[in-house]
Amino acid sequence: MSVDLLKPTEIGKELEERLFELKQALLKVKKRLENAPSGHLKLSRKKTHTEFYHITQRGASRGTYIAKKNRPLAAQLAQKEYDRRLLTEIPKEIRALENFLKQTDNLSHLPKIYESLCTERRGLTTPLTLTKEQFAAQWKAVTWKGRDFQDEDKKLLTANGETVRSKSEVIIADTLHHMGIPYRYEFPLKIKKSPSETRTFYPDFLCLNLRTRQEFYWEHFGLMSSPGYANNAIGKINLYAYNGFFPGQNLIITFEAGDEKFDTQIVEKMIQTYLI
Repeated sequence: MSVDLLKPTEIGKELEERLFELKQALLKVKKRLENAPSGHLKLSRKKTHTEFYHITQRGASRGTYIAKKNRPLAAQLAQKEYDRRLLTEIPKEIRALENFLKQTDNLSHLPKIYESLCTERRGLTTPLTLTKEQFAAQWKAVTWKGRDFQDEDKKLLTANGETVRSKSEVIIADTLHHMGIPYRYEFPLKIKKSPSETRTFYPDFLCLNLRTRQEFYWEHFGLMSSPGYANNAIGKINLYAYNGFFPGQNLIITFEAGDEKFDTQIVEKMIQTYLI
C-alpha cells in the first residue's frame, strides 16, 4: 500500500492569507502615523510612579510634562513609536512571503511534476503526495467486520449499498456519499475505559477529509429525549475524550430528541465544516 511521503499542505493558502493581512495592517499603520502628533514620548521612572514627557525638539533631554488628564497624548506618542517600528518590519515580512510564494509557484511546483507526466508514466510512478483519487481508493479498500445485526435491529439500505440501523444513519451515509466523502460504517475502534481495561466501540461512521488526510469519527445520538439513552451517550462521549477524541478535532457528534428532528441540512453543514 502506497502512502503519502509528503502530506498535502495548506501552507500556501495560509501564507497568502497572512500576506493579505500584512498588507492591510500596513495600510492602517501608515494611516495612524499620518495622524500621529509630532515629537516623541520620554518616560522618567520615579520610586513610586512613572512620569511622561512630550519631546518636540531634536536633542532635547526633557520636554513638556504630560499630566494625567492628557494621558491620551502619551498613548498616541507610544503608539507612534510602536507603529514606526512596524513600518520597518512589516514590509520585510511582506517581501519575504512574496519571494517565497513566487519561487515555489505558490507551493504547487511539486504536485505539478507528477501532473505533467503522461498517463502511462503516471501508472508506473508513485507520487510524493498521492492524488485524492489514489488516496481515497486505498482508504476505501480496507476491509473490516462491523457489529452483527440482531433480529430486532432495523435494516435500512443506503445509496452506497450498506445496511444501517436507522433513518438518521441513512441520511448521514447518503449525504456523505453524494458529497464525495469516503467513509466506513461501524469501523471498530479500541477504546480504553481505564489504564488496564479496553473495549471495542463501533462508531457509526469513520470519515476521511481527503484535503487534509484527517480522519473523523462520527457518532449520532438519536434518542436524547430518553434519560437512560442520554446518560449512556454522555458516558460514551466522555470515554472518547479520555482516549483523545474531541468534538471538532477528530470527532463529529450529532443529536436528535423529541421534536428536534435531524435532516440533511445539518449533515451538510457538518461535512462542509470538517470534511471538505
